[in-house]
Amino acid sequence: MPYDDKKCSSDIEGLRRQVQDLQALLARYENKDELPGYREVFERSADANLIIDGDTFVDCNEATVKMLRYATREELLQTHPSELSPEYQPDGRISFEKANDMMALAFARGSHRFEWNHQRADGEVFPVEVLLTSVPLAGRDVLHVAWREITERKHLEEELRHAQKMEAVGKLAGGIAHDFNNILVAILGYAELIKDSVADQPELLEDAREIVRAGEKAATLTAQLLAFSRKQDLKPEIVDLELVVGNLTGMIRRLISEDIEMVLETAGVPLPVKVDPGQLEQVILNIVSNARDAMPDGGILTIKTTRGIKSVTNGVDLPMGRYVSLKFTDTGSGMDSEVVARAFEPFFTTKERGRGTGLGLSSVYGIIKQSGGDVRIVSHEGHGTTLEILLPESAEPLSSAGSGEPEFRPGASGNERILVVEDDEAAGRLITKALEKEGYQVEVAHSGEEALALAEKHDWAFDMVLTDVIMPVMNGPELVARLRLEMPELNALFMSGYTDDVLERQGFAMEDVDLIRKPFSPGRLIGRVHTFLSRRNSKK
Repeated sequence: MPYDDKKCSSDIEGLRRQVQDLQALLARYENKDELPGYREVFERSADANLIIDGDTFVDCNEATVKMLRYATREELLQTHPSELSPEYQPDGRISFEKANDMMALAFARGSHRFEWNHQRADGEVFPVEVLLTSVPLAGRDVLHVAWREITERKHLEEELRHAQKMEAVGKLAGGIAHDFNNILVAILGYAELIKDSVADQPELLEDAREIVRAGEKAATLTAQLLAFSRKQDLKPEIVDLELVVGNLTGMIRRLISEDIEMVLETAGVPLPVKVDPGQLEQVILNIVSNARDAMPDGGILTIKTTRGIKSVTNGVDLPMGRYVSLKFTDTGSGMDSEVVARAFEPFFTTKERGRGTGLGLSSVYGIIKQSGGDVRIVSHEGHGTTLEILLPESAEPLSSAGSGEPEFRPGASGNERILVVEDDEAAGRLITKALEKEGYQVEVAHSGEEALALAEKHDWAFDMVLTDVIMPVMNGPELVARLRLEMPELNALFMSGYTDDVLERQGFAMEDVDLIRKPFSPGRLIGRVHTFLSRRNSKK
């Protein structure tokens, strides 16, 4: 290319003017008389502060250097602004094109605030809140840029969104569980009655048993929904986590395949926690089952218990305090970030159709949350998974074994008069049939008002009332209070498929009443009724 003296002179003059403008800009920010204290504020700000003229960095503070992890300020100032962003922004737009639009808005409005993904010198992408402010200089505008890193805020926002989503789904699950429980009372109850009536017909008996098995499976799913919604009926005790894990090792070894090695690393000291021991065992077995399924070709499952963990661990939502840790680590296929984010959602599963309900980890989440703990998952696709449970360490003494609920003894029936109050007609018919089969005299009502009318019609001559808790117009506790005005010694057994929080909002004092949970079998119902009436008779 031939040498063009005029063009070269023009380029040199242009560069000279740019240098002069930049020197003037720096002098302006250094001039304490013109902007008193500005330079000190610029330098000492915890936010990243930069000056951009066109597509050139003019200046930046030390916070910018640290935020972007450059070695020196000079090295950073030699980079092009476009080098500090990934190729694409979260909305899918090309960073370079979107940056030009953002700067245009700042020049048009005077300032513009927005969120942006930047990239550090080591390649890590991180979110910032950006404030661009147009500043006039020598007849043109430059940009003062402020970046505030919002990584922690984004984590908190994501945790809040996740908590809100889980809470909303939990409320839905609790409502569904109630409706299922009412339906299951009739399904399981009538199936049990059919079994008794076809005991001498093997084919029909097996059909009835299949109905019972299907109903019990549905009841298990309902219980898992209640576990996820954190509204199930837990019976917490002070147990030694170390002992619970130790007692389950035999079952765990049978649950996992022979090509999976189990490594047990225990704390070697008692780890007292307040949980429902039966539910804790279910939690452990659910997690082990998932780990087994993630290692179809074998691997290693490590179960580790630790004491004295504090709630400063990332990814958990717990107050400060002492916690014990139960950690499961497998060498399986692992999960990507999207699957990890949805792992605790009910009905979400990556397993083949028919191999999982998607309620295993959701029930783990609900049980541990309801017990005052938290669960976190760390997983990378192809590199295994670690699931950690944190539970508050208890200072109370370990519980002794409870007595449990009395079992029904065949033939333990009577002829007492029972008032049944159930607004679900199918459930009411089943309960009536089961009680009458045992010899009890039953009157059934479908509302509180109807129950009062029946009681008055029969001269208030009932030995017991069996009533649903939540009903239209008059609920169960209100009805019992009205009945006891005429029958002060009346025994009252409540029944409900609603969760504890719903019952308590209705003024139902859980600690002061006797309650049988739906769904229940006819045998369990009869056993409870017999216990009530036996207790009444023993006081006479």
